[in-house]
Amino acid sequence: MKIQIKNAQIITMDEGRVIKNGCIRIHQETIAYVGTETAPEEEFDRAIDARGAIVLPGLVNAHTHAAMTLFRGFADDMTLESWLFDHIFPAEDKLDQEAVYWGSLLACAEMIRSGTTLFADMYFMNESTIRAVIESGLNANVARCVTGMNTEYRNGLEEAKELYTEYHGAQSGALRVDFSAHAVYTCGRETLRAVAQAAESRGAGVQIHLSETMKENRDCYRQYGKSPTEVFRDMGMFENPTNAAHCVYLSENDMDILAENHVGVSHNPISNLKLASGVANVKEMLEKGICVGIGTDGTASNNALNVFEEMKTAAVLQKGMRLDPTLIDAQNALEMATVRGAQILGRGGERGQIKKGLRADLIILDSDSPNLWPVYHPASTVVYSANAGDVVTSIINGKIVMENREMLTIDMEKVKAGVEKSLARMDI
Repeated sequence: MKIQIKNAQIITMDEGRVIKNGCIRIHQETIAYVGTETAPEEEFDRAIDARGAIVLPGLVNAHTHAAMTLFRGFADDMTLESWLFDHIFPAEDKLDQEAVYWGSLLACAEMIRSGTTLFADMYFMNESTIRAVIESGLNANVARCVTGMNTEYRNGLEEAKELYTEYHGAQSGALRVDFSAHAVYTCGRETLRAVAQAAESRGAGVQIHLSETMKENRDCYRQYGKSPTEVFRDMGMFENPTNAAHCVYLSENDMDILAENHVGVSHNPISNLKLASGVANVKEMLEKGICVGIGTDGTASNNALNVFEEMKTAAVLQKGMRLDPTLIDAQNALEMATVRGAQILGRGGERGQIKKGLRADLIILDSDSPNLWPVYHPASTVVYSANAGDVVTSIINGKIVMENREMLTIDMEKVKAGVEKSLARMDI
């Protein structure tokens, strides 16, 4: 399909370039032109007049657990340990492939409606999530989350290897398969080493939870005499491209290790705040040269998959905590949610920017939304004024998956019915 978008305020995320009254031309899956010149509309299958609206790269959710939409609001207002071990883990024991499929498809619908075009997923029964991703048209890095203190990790790791063989690079590269070790408090050293080696032998990326809570760090020091970061390093995890979620309690030495090993960090401010886990030191990470992206975490701990909320929270939280309004400016926050998120997921130079030759993943905001006018600085408008409901059109891999707020790849009535049947079957 050939698409032209004209009369747009284009935030390219390409060295801060913003194009007013701009034009984007898409050929098949790829951006063919970005500039100010329009071509005759008869040359295109679709011609879209943005009517002065802001157009930007699709947002990247660098850390989530898609199927946990099934547990949205199920266990709120409690500590992470109680939430996870007393409520979430027992509920997850009742999941089946069908439930994971409908929960994942619900997540895909929510992400499309809120402007996300690429996400990282860490969970299990991954074939069902992959089925939902393919049907929705989204891009995803899917990882089979492995746990186990002794040898019980082996079945999960075999599933992860099979998943990689079957699906890595599918859908013309829209789908990638990572490896995942859940955390130091759910994985023994043998588990961490085995996951790291499996990823390294395949040249795959890994997803981990790292230093999410103070208790996690304290328990790790008691058990190993080292920080979680040092344990992961010593087990060889950072020999692989690594996406480390949370990173709330990092020492300066930990940050140096992450920087030296080019580990990316997925910052999840709202989930960390809601679970009272703490506030990550994003300022110091950025100063160390660590690539920081934005994640929502799962809806069981965040309750939403809204990267717009995360961007604004990430920016204003650092300002308020440090009493410095210059920290994490709008451009940096938007980079975290687009180009840096793509880099963390191993998609740098492929997605996260509106640039000739890159994949055509972009969103169009509502030109009539009152909260988006006037526009002095487009990046500031997006980060501080826009919300998920302002997304009217989403194009992923050159395909229109939502137009004028109507989803074209997902039937929400079927999704709601599937979720309801799954919850009834699980009796939760």
